[in-house]
Amino acid sequence: MKQIKNLILIVFFVIISIFVFYGSLRYFRESYSPEDIAPKTGRFVQSNDVKIYIQELGDPKNPAVVLIHGMGSWSELWKETMVELSNNGYYAIAIDLPPFGFSERPGPKNLSSKEQAKRLVTILDAIGVQKFHFVGHSFGGGPTLHTALTIPNRILSLQLVDIAVNLEEKKETTVTEPSFLEKFWNFSLFRNRILEVTATNPHLTKILFSQFVHSADCITEEKVKIIQKPMQLKGTTAFLGDWLGEFIFHSNDELAKDFKLNANLLTMPIGILWGDLDTVTPISDAYKIQTYLKNSQLHLISGVGHIPQIESPNEFHKVLINNLKSVDGNR
Repeated sequence: MKQIKNLILIVFFVIISIFVFYGSLRYFRESYSPEDIAPKTGRFVQSNDVKIYIQELGDPKNPAVVLIHGMGSWSELWKETMVELSNNGYYAIAIDLPPFGFSERPGPKNLSSKEQAKRLVTILDAIGVQKFHFVGHSFGGGPTLHTALTIPNRILSLQLVDIAVNLEEKKETTVTEPSFLEKFWNFSLFRNRILEVTATNPHLTKILFSQFVHSADCITEEKVKIIQKPMQLKGTTAFLGDWLGEFIFHSNDELAKDFKLNANLLTMPIGILWGDLDTVTPISDAYKIQTYLKNSQLHLISGVGHIPQIESPNEFHKVLINNLKSVDGNR
């Protein structure tokens, strides 16, 4: 009996030690402002409400291509694509979409795809981009589509890469009391401790990101360092927890409603680029989205998962550039 008690105590102290260790790690790690550590290759531009970090490559006189990243990502992970676009005569603009990257963080309730679209429009106005090709990946697909619905006449083409969107309206439901899980999540003292040892734990970055790809070989140490860099910003873990609470428990169907009303405005050429081994947004999602977007063309990229621009950059860039050139050649 005494041995069992001792074992329980040892396990308890080990668990506590792990939480204390990663809590301390977070305290020292999350100590920078965006201006301190954002790459000097980019700049901050004021949107309608917050400062947005963007990176640009290529001649601004060339056709513009705007790149929107997915969840947990930021503009630097588009760098290989930006180089390829620039080499092919395009002006590439990669935007850090809050709450990720180095952009200023608005309130957690102001991160819907509709609010993001407002930011994107004002950013593009601020930097003087009128007509452009629009590339959205994964979680960035919602803001990309919502922006397209807002300013369809300015978009030369839509290129949707393994996007994570729901274009079906929700059934009307009555407002209920917060669930037990939501109440627990809102208890930030516990929630943030959980996030410290999981989502923002630097020792798990590679493992977590590898879940989004078919072959983890593409998640190199260089890529891991890129992913981790914005995690050094002050308040990252706490803000991530607040945003996840809104995202999980209070997601809305504004995109689906606006799409239903205005889908006829999306008359620009639309490319749907999809990894055929994607398990995050499976290939069935691609076919479903294609039925909604009548003038779209589906391009399956063989042997890759959810992030084809990292997993198979040569094939991805070939498809993307061909799509852009086919549009520009017909103008």
